[in-house]
Amino acid sequence: MMSIQEVEAKARQMRAEMVGRTLSGVGAFLVAAPRKIARSLAAWNDQRRAYDELMALDDRQLRDMGLARSEIPAVVAGTFAPDSYRVEPKVPAVGANTNERKPAALRRVA
Repeated sequence: MMSIQEVEAKARQMRAEMVGRTLSGVGAFLVAAPRKIARSLAAWNDQRRAYDELMALDDRQLRDMGLARSEIPAVVAGTFAPDSYRVEPKVPAVGANTNERKPAALRRVA
């Protein structure tokens, strides 16, 4: 069985260890927080510049890239999934004769 003095000494030791761990955690936070803030600001600035550059392109240039102007915010945010909702018409693979694309009733008969 422990005496009261031994219990008090053990409690002081445990309290000192807890205070030390708490101060260590606070110190780590104070060191890491400015780095995280700087990284967040740099990422935000990169996104803002990318948005401005894409918005400066004309519609033809955006189309060449496979984008619509309304998709720019999603592209910049990194959430753009081009095949998730876009429905593009399928053009059948046919020869050079454009009459092959017309229904039979509209084709010229030679």
